[in-house]
Amino acid sequence: MKIKSTIICLLCIPMVIFCQQNFLNGIFQEANDHYMNQQYVEAINLYNRVLQQGYEHVDLYYNLGNAYYRLGRLGDAIWAYEKGLKLHPKDADIRFNLKVSNARIVDRVEVPEGFFLIEWYGALKRGFSPRQWLLLISSLFLVSSVVFALSFLASPSLRSWIRKVSTIGLIFTILSFLIYIDLHFEVSDLNEAVIVTNDGKVYSSPTEIGKVLFIVHEGTKTKITQEQFPWLEIELIDGKKGWLRTDHLRRL
Repeated sequence: MKIKSTIICLLCIPMVIFCQQNFLNGIFQEANDHYMNQQYVEAINLYNRVLQQGYEHVDLYYNLGNAYYRLGRLGDAIWAYEKGLKLHPKDADIRFNLKVSNARIVDRVEVPEGFFLIEWYGALKRGFSPRQWLLLISSLFLVSSVVFALSFLASPSLRSWIRKVSTIGLIFTILSFLIYIDLHFEVSDLNEAVIVTNDGKVYSSPTEIGKVLFIVHEGTKTKITQEQFPWLEIELIDGKKGWLRTDHLRRL
């Protein structure tokens, strides 16, 4: 009897997942309808409802960012675009909208260009998401393995060339894996947020009694270095540090 109950439960799992997926797709489509009718507040509420269910997709963040932008909520729009880029770093539409939004930030800081090889490596590394790097590594390893296996069926004159191709594929696989490891630790150690308040006062200590060091504005991207609820110590790209209330920013 217990075995039958277990089997029935296992058979029900796919049905539950399918129903939940259809439910979320329905909410997403309803949100899109609100957006097309310029009902941006309603659209935002529904998009966030989908996110609260643990569902993420580049199109979801793109539409959410556009809705925020239409309402003039620059910080929230940049947050949504940044989240979308984490899922799909090469999405041209999100990159363009993020560039347009960043151009409106008050606290823009010009960062000097680094050594071109380091810049090139950074662009290569962040050109794919961790999931895409894993897919590339798996594909390279599979192709290299198949090519190596085919070398046993080839004539002696071709065997050495085929194995050289397999070796080159394996080298690229290892290099890709090392880049993935570097990206993985970079993302794991990264703790960033986007300012979503118009004028956020940054204090010298986690209390409003402390001295106001500087003001941050909506849309500014910052690094989180410490946490003492309800305060976060932030560090801007130019090195400025201080404490800001948690409700003034959204974590990436």
